Amino acid sequence: MTTGGCVGVEPAAVREALEGVMPYLAPTGLAVRALAALNRPPPAWQEDPEFGGFDSAGHYAAYADEPGALSPLEKKIAQLPTRPTWRMERVWTPDEESDARYDAAYDKASVSLDGSRLHPRDLDAYCAIAYAIAGLDQGDDADGVDGGTVRACGDVDTALSWAAAGVCVLQQSLPYPFTDVLLWGEIDNRPAHRVLFAYATLLGLKDEKAAGPWFTALVYLNPMDNIGARFFTPGGPACDV
Repeated sequence: MTTGGCVGVEPAAVREALEGVMPYLAPTGLAVRALAALNRPPPAWQEDPEFGGFDSAGHYAAYADEPGALSPLEKKIAQLPTRPTWRMERVWTPDEESDARYDAAYDKASVSLDGSRLHPRDLDAYCAIAYAIAGLDQGDDADGVDGGTVRACGDVDTALSWAAAGVCVLQQSLPYPFTDVLLWGEIDNRPAHRVLFAYATLLGLKDEKAAGPWFTALVYLNPMDNIGARFFTPGGPACDV
């Protein structure tokens, strides 16, 4: 049998190999324009294996005896071998703590996309614009979540296109399929998690099933799941936020 152009590979084997992998998002529209504005992708690199990788089994072992134990998703991730960890270079959105020199450099590198001005490698900017257009609040945790339900009062389609553009920029930095770990604990990695969560959240407003693999990939990327993606995954714990 064949599947997805893979001659002689069983569909089940392909699904297993891609379990937890961030789906590939083909750039269209705004994302194409964002990529055209990039002078280079956001740098990302695998950390020296000499310092070890991420031990999923060891991480989840600390929670195995807690009430409710582990969800089916977490049990799957706990069975993975030790995986390499990665780090990314972050472009910070200027704020009250940035100095005039940084602000000027950011502005010089910025471009205008569909009426908004941003540095094309600033993943947080795509995220912030997307949430603003959708009428959602942005935070470090489950953005826009109220009792497990996301409610948008703005233009979800346009917001989704901004989040998709950020995801497409991120895709330029990581190999596909990406099966390693991108820890939230590294501060410069956090914009990647935020833009993926924003895309999954906005996609879920239109197609909850299609959003599932994106939320799942976030948990595989960072099993500590500081952003709360597991509550929206098939096989994850029941949402009690």
